[in-house]
Amino acid sequence: MRRAIGIGLLMLASGLTPQPAEADILCKWFGRCLYESPGFRIAVVDRETGQPLADVHALAEWVQYGYDGTDGPLMVQDAVSGPDGLLVFPPWGPIRGSTAGLAVGYDPFVSLFKAGYKVSDTNNRGGSLDQRARVHGFGGDGQIYFLESFRGTPEEWVEQLRRAAYPNRPGGTSEQQARQFRDQYLSRMRGVWSERGKVPQQHQKEGQLFWHIERDIRFYEGDGR
Repeated sequence: MRRAIGIGLLMLASGLTPQPAEADILCKWFGRCLYESPGFRIAVVDRETGQPLADVHALAEWVQYGYDGTDGPLMVQDAVSGPDGLLVFPPWGPIRGSTAGLAVGYDPFVSLFKAGYKVSDTNNRGGSLDQRARVHGFGGDGQIYFLESFRGTPEEWVEQLRRAAYPNRPGGTSEQQARQFRDQYLSRMRGVWSERGKVPQQHQKEGQLFWHIERDIRFYEGDGR
């Protein structure tokens, strides 16, 4: 234990970037928790035809535990598939995060959206079970994901769009976090906004889904709420 504390003190004093084992020491004993991801790639295809899908917007959020304003996303990345259906997320980190760790199964949480298809939400199965581990890779790296064509009512499509605009993951999103990841969230919001002509007019009234989306787009574009 003395050796572990000694290593931690040395790393803090030197300002060096610790290796994973050393990072665990700094997190558990000194509250300096660093996190990173090695990056990942997945492919998206049509469930019925098996053909690759282009223009799928993927949103990956690494969610951390914490108090109000500090929980929610530590990192957010987005990607859009090309004709080959590939979605590529680059490595990131190490960066400092919550001493409470990242939410197991939401490190990352991946949301896939394409007009005309059901929204696909994927928890990180096979990821780290240690919420304070430094490295949080995606258990679905290299896998193929299938999107199912949407066949339903306009009201049911509204619910799909709601899931796309506001993915169902734990934690909130503070104003600071929203500004930090504005480009990623704005891309998703614009994609959902483009579907507004396909839903009943009532969902564009004040207080309804597209009213909120419009306000959020203005915020991300810098016009405030």
